[in-house]
Amino acid sequence: MHKIRYSFIDQLRFIAAFTVAITHLIIVQKGLNVNLEIISSMSVEIFFIISGFVLAPQILKTIKTKNLINYKIFLIRRWYRTIPLYLLSLILTSILLGKLFTFDFFKYFFFIQNFFNNSLNVDFFSIAWSLSVEEWFYIIFPLFLLISFKIFNLNKADHVVLVTIFFILIIFLIRFFYSDYSEWGSNVRRIVIFRLDSIAFGFILFFVKDKIILKKINNMILILFFLILSIFVFKIFEMNISDNPHLFKVIFHYTVALWGASIVFLCYIFDKYITNTSFINFNLYLGKISYSIYLFHLMLIYIISTLNFLSFSLLLGLFIFFQIILSTLLYHYFEKPILNSRPNYSS
Repeated sequence: MHKIRYSFIDQLRFIAAFTVAITHLIIVQKGLNVNLEIISSMSVEIFFIISGFVLAPQILKTIKTKNLINYKIFLIRRWYRTIPLYLLSLILTSILLGKLFTFDFFKYFFFIQNFFNNSLNVDFFSIAWSLSVEEWFYIIFPLFLLISFKIFNLNKADHVVLVTIFFILIIFLIRFFYSDYSEWGSNVRRIVIFRLDSIAFGFILFFVKDKIILKKINNMILILFFLILSIFVFKIFEMNISDNPHLFKVIFHYTVALWGASIVFLCYIFDKYITNTSFINFNLYLGKISYSIYLFHLMLIYIISTLNFLSFSLLLGLFIFFQIILSTLLYHYFEKPILNSRPNYSS
């Protein structure tokens, strides 16, 4: 099946990955900064929306056949894409930190470190929480759709949206009644069972994107709406949760999801006006190397931090240089050969 690529969304994926990497480097070198933490967190939320958006055609093909064959192929294709590089990064980071084959290592290995709660003794591979959300989404959400379509004999695109909204409602109720907001970062935001709906919002966006009127004046209104919403989201991250626990439970995840969906939708609009092939191909390439940037930036930070006798600006330059070189090499000589061997969907 031919995969649809969106130039600006691939560029957005790269920007989000690099933003996370740079903010983490600054935090390690300069100390914890609330604003940088917010920026990093918002970048990860964009990842979730993008994942749901770009995977929608594959998931739709999986459920249209109403059999487990394409569901199995979907999982295999996603695992070929995500797991080999993830395991390489996990193993190398574990060796670097002396954590290989520890109990925590195997929790990361099977993506169970943050399914119901944060069960780690030492969170030495902290970036893995979002990958765990992604991997469990690949398993749970398409299966939820497939079972719903078979049981209720559904067959229309509108049914997909309705079932997805029901899925989002289920996750909302689980989060509302069972989550512990006393430490929302580690107890809620990074817990799989409470965050599966984050990717589902991107899935819905794919189905409604062309139903939204795209006149120029409405595009400008959308941009203004996005800017205002960005400020609002930033303020929500700064909210004192203890003062407004119930309000935070209700509005946080959906406001952030709406913000992420709006920026992905803006990129989708911009894609319609770009015809320069070189620019498009450059953006697509940035998207291809963004996964390795996200996975390996933590290991590079650990290594770069041993050179603290250098100025921060020099450390930053070295970090960016080696990050790009490493990600490029990994894509061409590790990821690409594996991706080329993925099975195709059955008709």
